[in-house]
Amino acid sequence: MEDDGWCTIESDPGVFTELITKIGVKDIQVEELYSLESFEYERLKPILGLIFLFKWVDDKEPKQISENTDIFFANQVINNACATQAILSILLNNKDIDIGEELSNFKSFVQEFPPPMKGEAIGNSDLIRETHNSFAIPQPFIFSKDKSKSSSDAFHFISFIPFDGKVYELDGLKQGPICLGEYTDIDNWLDVVTGVIQSRMEKYSEKEIRFNLMAVIKNRTSTLKSKISDLEKRLELVDTKFNRHDSMDTDDSDGLPTNKADLQVIKGDIEMEIDNLNNEIVLEKEKFKVWREENIRRKHNFMPFLLNLIKSLAEKDKLQPMIDAAKASAASKSSSSK
Repeated sequence: MEDDGWCTIESDPGVFTELITKIGVKDIQVEELYSLESFEYERLKPILGLIFLFKWVDDKEPKQISENTDIFFANQVINNACATQAILSILLNNKDIDIGEELSNFKSFVQEFPPPMKGEAIGNSDLIRETHNSFAIPQPFIFSKDKSKSSSDAFHFISFIPFDGKVYELDGLKQGPICLGEYTDIDNWLDVVTGVIQSRMEKYSEKEIRFNLMAVIKNRTSTLKSKISDLEKRLELVDTKFNRHDSMDTDDSDGLPTNKADLQVIKGDIEMEIDNLNNEIVLEKEKFKVWREENIRRKHNFMPFLLNLIKSLAEKDKLQPMIDAAKASAASKSSSSK
């Protein structure tokens, strides 16, 4: 496979979230998962798909390829495109995601293509390629690559999705989608995939501990605002019932108690939950601000600044003393560690 001008990009939720937004997808973000425990899933629900990064090894174990042709599946034909392809595998297989006009047109155009041609189409898409490459880290110097070592550091992205009652693994290096099992409730599809990811991590854990798992989810701020809206409606019902003049009200068809003291407790709980959710929204906005700043730094070429700084220090005769001090410090640490 050739990289064909595609850069490698960092496995980072802030990078992936901005990439998704820049290709026209609305109200979707990516979050990193720090464990495979159910409480971690619960925190981010609804989870629309998972992206798993691991050190690639040639897996000789045969896998049963699904014949479900409704799934959007593309073979990976561009070496450095696996991160973006893993994202697309989730976005283009979920009808509830607003993928925007350009990506919708792309999906319709390639829908009947075989997997290898879908992969070629991804590589030829100006929108997808240019967005992917906008996260290239500036390289002021070009170093020759040692091809004998290149395969030892090969990392690979794959996706896991729920689709029509089944859970699928989508790996562009395989011939097609792999069905992992069925689920009875969309909220429980992660129970199927958790064991698969856990076994894969345990399989490689003796030689490799570098794994990364990210969840593609609905925009957290939108989800939190929706929860607040539901709670405010509930609060309004509580207030209406609490302010009724009839203290002998026995109507409990709304699921609320008839006792004013109990209603007051419920009201306090709802108000506290709304406050907590508003605090989470503040944290989300701050996180997105940090992500924007980090992405700007990733893309910025600091080399001209550093060269000018070194030049300025040299002109003021401050560079050599700093070099000598650094050498002395290194020598001191080396001798003390012996």
